[in-house]
Amino acid sequence: MALTVQSSLGHVSSTVLDPSNRWYACSSGRIPPKKSCMVYASTQIGGNHGWNSWNSSHRGPSELSWRLSFESDEWDSVLSKKRHKWAVHNMTPGRAKAKHEAEPLKVMIAGAPASGKGTQCELISKKYGLTHIATGDLLRAEVAAGTEYGKKAKEYMDQGKLVPDEVVVTMVTQKLAQSHAKKKGWLLDGYPRSLSQAEALQALGIKPSIFILLEVPEDILIDRVVGRRIDPITGKIYHLTYSPPKTPEIASRLIQRSDDTVDRVHLRLQMHAKNMEPVLSVYKDFIKKVDGDADKDAVFAEIIKILEDPEIFLPGVNAVVASSGN
Repeated sequence: MALTVQSSLGHVSSTVLDPSNRWYACSSGRIPPKKSCMVYASTQIGGNHGWNSWNSSHRGPSELSWRLSFESDEWDSVLSKKRHKWAVHNMTPGRAKAKHEAEPLKVMIAGAPASGKGTQCELISKKYGLTHIATGDLLRAEVAAGTEYGKKAKEYMDQGKLVPDEVVVTMVTQKLAQSHAKKKGWLLDGYPRSLSQAEALQALGIKPSIFILLEVPEDILIDRVVGRRIDPITGKIYHLTYSPPKTPEIASRLIQRSDDTVDRVHLRLQMHAKNMEPVLSVYKDFIKKVDGDADKDAVFAEIIKILEDPEIFLPGVNAVVASSGN
């Protein structure tokens, strides 16, 4: 049996299959930056020649690679022990063209308070043009706009109560359904942060491409929080050691949040760990851990490596970076 693999960028590889070898792996050619590449596989069985193609594509810059298995006269792509059926298209080799846009990047980002999640979210959304969804900002925007769910949320917020999951999940799903998020991808900032929220998203078929978990030692987190100060006029956050104010005038007016004390931080970290444990179990197959105890540029460089790994764009695979603090 003969196998021919062809990409939409012109890479071609052919081989004669050994019946005893059910796997075929190939790496050929480099995908230029900002380019996308579909992969097509063709087998010749009893004179019939047909092309099968992925529903998803590889995105550059990266090396083009794929891994195929033969089973019951069908080709499957395989990633992380998950099988994804190839969609059959009635194409001749000369007509094999990319028919699908690159799979949009879908990211969740999580980490403990002061893990640097807020900073990384800004960098990620700016570089990749993702729809950045932070539930706190989303709630405030909906309340300010006076939407139906904004009014419901305001009722709870005015009473000092937590907004129910069903209200927040609806707001999030409406945001994800907007054209920009569907076309360009999205970044869920510190959400979901509880098992019920994760299960609600799962039930709606909302999954990430990858889940990046920022890890920072507890003593570093405490130091970051306790040294944090806020400018009540501009709202800008400073740190007495790592990012001090540039003028005595600014320094004189800085204030410390009431919960930015050692005892309160310990409590917040304990609650965060307790809430996140079941969430991480839901996304265990998508999690990539990143050392957050480094310079922000070094952390971002590591995140870029993860997000630009072509394997995360395979069908059914998504990305998540998690954190509940800034």
